[in-house]
Amino acid sequence: MVLSDKERKAKKKEYQSRPEVKAKAKVRRATQEYKAKKKEYHSRPEVKAKEKEYHKKYRSRPEVKAKQKKRYSTPEYKAKAKVRRATPEYKAMIKRISQRPENIASKRKRETSPEYKAKNKVRMARPEYRKERNKEIYNLRLKVLQYYSKHLSKSDIPCCRCCGEKFHIGFLAIDHITGKKEMDSEPELVKLGYSSSLNTTSLLRWLIKNNFPKGFQILCHNCNSAKAVYGKCPHQK
Repeated sequence: MVLSDKERKAKKKEYQSRPEVKAKAKVRRATQEYKAKKKEYHSRPEVKAKEKEYHKKYRSRPEVKAKQKKRYSTPEYKAKAKVRRATPEYKAMIKRISQRPENIASKRKRETSPEYKAKNKVRMARPEYRKERNKEIYNLRLKVLQYYSKHLSKSDIPCCRCCGEKFHIGFLAIDHITGKKEMDSEPELVKLGYSSSLNTTSLLRWLIKNNFPKGFQILCHNCNSAKAVYGKCPHQK
């Protein structure tokens, strides 16, 4: 008797659902040989590509999208995700993924696209967004200024390392000790993702994210400009 594909699948499913078959399969999956074989199979490039294509098609289904959206919006999932994102392992994973060359290139391409710039321009024009962003940047600046002042200028109050100016943080700037572009050739900083093309806000976030690396100091705008023009601030002469 020749069975059709549908009948054969139904028979296989019925066989695999038996308790004794399930127990036997569970024991087999727990062996080191099975795990090693499975790991080797899934590490093959052709298998990875096939699985990636399958998951891409699966996640693009409307019913799957709706199901995921419903699941992600639940308070239980949000609370669980918040705890997971706070773990050092998760942060290390995100950092490792974000530093991959293909992801850096993809992010740069996305941020330089006309669509992204237009969307960002509209968002930046909203008064409430600008107010919130200015507050965020102020807090980031204060955190960076306080750290380098405390560790280099030995002051609890943000101040210029050269002349001691501390009237207001608006008078202070983050100085690249060996030069902004020169630091592109420092392997330790480049490995952490440093680039002279980082804008002010991105630099602040990068400094905090990488636990305030060496090579930076706090100067007032006068001392910083004088250093750029003369190579050394007149205060030091």
